[in-house]
Amino acid sequence: MRRHVVAAVALALVVIAAVAAPAVAASSPRGTSGSDRIISVTGDIDVQRGELVHGPVATADGDVRIAGTVTDYVIVGEGDLVVSGRVTRGVVVIHGDARITGRVRGDVVALTGRVIVTSDGSVGGDVVSRRDPQVARGTVDGEVRRVDLRAIFTGIIIGSLAYLWIAVTISMAILGLAFVGMLPRAADTAAAAGRRIAASFGWGALVGVVGPMATALVLVTIVGIPLGLAMLSALNVLAPLGYVTAALVIGRLWVRGTTTGARLGAFFAGFGVLRLLALIPGLGFVVWIVVCIYGLGAVSMAAWHGGHRVRDDTDEPPIEPPAPVTEPAPDPVDAPIG
Repeated sequence: MRRHVVAAVALALVVIAAVAAPAVAASSPRGTSGSDRIISVTGDIDVQRGELVHGPVATADGDVRIAGTVTDYVIVGEGDLVVSGRVTRGVVVIHGDARITGRVRGDVVALTGRVIVTSDGSVGGDVVSRRDPQVARGTVDGEVRRVDLRAIFTGIIIGSLAYLWIAVTISMAILGLAFVGMLPRAADTAAAAGRRIAASFGWGALVGVVGPMATALVLVTIVGIPLGLAMLSALNVLAPLGYVTAALVIGRLWVRGTTTGARLGAFFAGFGVLRLLALIPGLGFVVWIVVCIYGLGAVSMAAWHGGHRVRDDTDEPPIEPPAPVTEPAPDPVDAPIG
């Protein structure tokens, strides 16, 4: 039954968000012969005794009174609901109370208010109420329980943050493996540049802070839109690469060596420290920003100096001197006889 409650809440949000559309807001002429649906943005809704509605009844702001029959969901955004007739599916009240003196075959949900079921009413599903529900004995076939919105929202936030942490950890680990394993010399160069901490932060601020500002100015002009988009794409790649480089620099404090195993060990040592810091509420985001700026500066310095490195004469391979030419020894036959 809990899945039915979730489905009803989801349907409520969808219907209330769609009430502004003319095609949804329109309804058939009402009367004793029935109508397809009744959906209102503001205002009360009354389903008279003997009236039959073959679709949902919903209002974003207003009270709803059901004395007739509704063969679909009844959804109330801001207001109270009174059911003295019959609803063949569930009812949901987002902000208000629900009073049932008739018959509801599905669930009755009051997200922020109270559910009241009198001795004349009956509910075929569950009763879920934010405030203490008032239910007469033997009128509810399902469960009667309170809903803790704070716990629900807290669980959603924690679940989203956990998913984000896992996704970032896996993606950064793959990027680090590719960077350290496939480009070992570039990784060593970036790690060496990262030893200059002040310069790394300066370069990182220049590229990571001034760069987006310049990109915004470029995007203002129509001609510069392709260049601006290219700059934004480059920053999206360089920021994770800076995080990976910072992890390698930190890991080099404990793991040294020039082998592939040493590089990977250093990366995962620093990476583990950074991912543990990311679990601390509030501190994780700050660490991410600082580390990305620092690593971005180290990568930028390594790329700059690598592209502008001038080879001097000592870098040329030594020239081998020519082999000495020796005169052939005289033939013993031609030697003078003494």
